[in-house]
Parts: sequence; C-alpha cells; structure tokens
Amino acid sequence: MPERPRDYEAELRAIMDALAESAAQASDEEILAEVRESGEDPEAVAARVRGILSRAVTAYEQRRLRDAEESYRRRLESMRTQSRAIPATPERRRELFMAIMTRQPDLGTALVTLQNREFRSLTDADIQSALEQLAALGALQEFEDR
Repeated sequence: MPERPRDYEAELRAIMDALAESAAQASDEEILAEVRESGEDPEAVAARVRGILSRAVTAYEQRRLRDAEESYRRRLESMRTQSRAIPATPERRRELFMAIMTRQPDLGTALVTLQNREFRSLTDADIQSALEQLAALGALQEFEDR
C-alpha cells in the first residue's frame, strides 16, 4: 500500500498550536525571563508584537475593501476590452449604432431617452456613450467583426 504524502501544512499547524499553547500556559514572569535571557528588551518585543497584531487586524478589516477594489479593477479591464469593439471614427460609430438599432429594435426601448430624439440629431458623444453602455452590457458582441 503506497504511503500517503506528508501534510506539511498540518504539521506546521500542529507546531504553531503547540507553541501557542505553551505561551498561553506560561506565566508573565516566565515569558519576561525568556525574553531577557535571549538578550532582547521586553518593551521592544511587546511593541513589535502589538504592531504585528495591529497590522493583522487592519488587514482583516480591510479584506472586503481589497476584494471590492479587485472586483472594480476587473470590471474596468473588462470594459476597456469591450470598448475596443467600438469603432474609432464617428462615421463608423454611427453606422454601428444604426445597425444595432435596426437589427435589435428592442434595445431601442432600453434607450428611451434616445427614442424621443431623431437619431440623426444625436451627437457623436451621445452615440459613443450609448455604444460604451451597450458594450458594457455585452450587446456589441454580435457586431465585433465590423
């Protein structure tokens, strides 16, 4: 029967648990004596430990913020990738926009404010904004080969 591979993580966890238990059972005087025997200043060690614990608590409390920032970064990157499908010239953007409105009139209902205007009177900025929003929604995938 083959041997199971060693679980180094479990072994390390067991060592750390034993060290923590040993420290928890030691009296304050024993810990201070050990620190002094090692040639360190107990106040300096205490300050270092407080700093480590403070940074750990801060990192734990900010984990949701880091997750949100990473999610935001991924969404921005996705939007940048999708906006590459938007043509570079105003004429091509207008052609794409009109093709979308012709082939997918149901999208026009999503752009109610644009429906109330004549498409010819839309500025390039209006069309660019609408195309960017459609790209973010994934509605331009069908037209990417243009």
